Amino acid sequence: MPNGFTGCVLVKLPIVIADVTDSITVDNTLCLDELAKKIDHIDVVVRDLEADPVYGGIIQPRDMENFRQNVIPPSKFPGYMNNFCHSPKATVHAFEKECGPRELRSITVHGTIHKQVYYVNREDDVRHVGEDVPFTKTVKLNPPLPIMNPSNIDIDFKDVNVDVAFNMPRPTRVNQTATVSFILKITEDQQIFIQTCLPDQDLVGQQVLANTGFEAFSGCILDVWQTSNVAPGEPGRNGNGSFSVGLGGPATSDCINPTAETASLVQSIPNEVIRPGLRYEFCFYIQDVVPNGIIENYRVDAKIAFYNEAGQEINSSQVTTFQETEINGTWTRKCVTSNAAPEGAVSGNVSIVFTREPGDTGSFVRIDDATLTIRGA
Repeated sequence: MPNGFTGCVLVKLPIVIADVTDSITVDNTLCLDELAKKIDHIDVVVRDLEADPVYGGIIQPRDMENFRQNVIPPSKFPGYMNNFCHSPKATVHAFEKECGPRELRSITVHGTIHKQVYYVNREDDVRHVGEDVPFTKTVKLNPPLPIMNPSNIDIDFKDVNVDVAFNMPRPTRVNQTATVSFILKITEDQQIFIQTCLPDQDLVGQQVLANTGFEAFSGCILDVWQTSNVAPGEPGRNGNGSFSVGLGGPATSDCINPTAETASLVQSIPNEVIRPGLRYEFCFYIQDVVPNGIIENYRVDAKIAFYNEAGQEINSSQVTTFQETEINGTWTRKCVTSNAAPEGAVSGNVSIVFTREPGDTGSFVRIDDATLTIRGA
């Protein structure tokens, strides 16, 4: 990628390895201090909800697909040749003799159901009484989850809901059934490479094409560029052994089909630099070549195009046509500026197309130093 647009950075992120849906039903009976006519309502909330992982034995690295080892150097802790990272959050601790990647077998969930019971007494007064009901449940995982590094595991509760049903078999007794439902989101911190985007203002003024001078080629194959009927290795505009590329000629080149009426150069715009609202300027140097006795009559079309996810062209610049009367044997710089890149554009390209018109008997053009520079909105 040109100009350092690799867009890759190494980050440590919580990767979701499982979502486990479960529920807990808790029955209890509340004894009131006075006689009640009825229960008006019960407010209920879950507090102090926690999850503790329960691990099985170690897993040998050879038994784990794509295992990435994190070995503690033997010289640092003698006697622990194959130690792996351990968990301060679980029952396995650092530097135990049995250490390494583990299977997460189950999760112990515990918390407290806090309730406020509102009732009507014999004097028709509304009273309330609070109670806390602790609960515990073991959520088994089937199959167990292999964990690379238990110290990097976190378990969060999502979509926690609680419902309560009740009845009064006696004026002083309230039977209640509370159901707590939840999703356990299990994540493991991992180091991964991610694609990043430069801010728009940092892109403006950057040149984003590769092999702009057409110096990189092998035989008839021009690096990065998609080509048709072109001849790499033509003399460049800077001399001193530099190169350009011939479109439609010379006819003596093994890369050229002398009977073809068109020749083209196309290069994709790096996806990460296509931003809605920005404009792009495509420039190149061109020189025509008219061998002795040849009649010239051709045109050169230059274009910047954008495409949506379906591969359909959207809001692209109009084709800019240069007639043979605008091009001569002196290297001349030509430029095309795009429309603003549209919303929905996910890809794009630049192209130069040489077309031989009726009456042309063998002229061709050379192209050198083709650049695409990002401009502001």
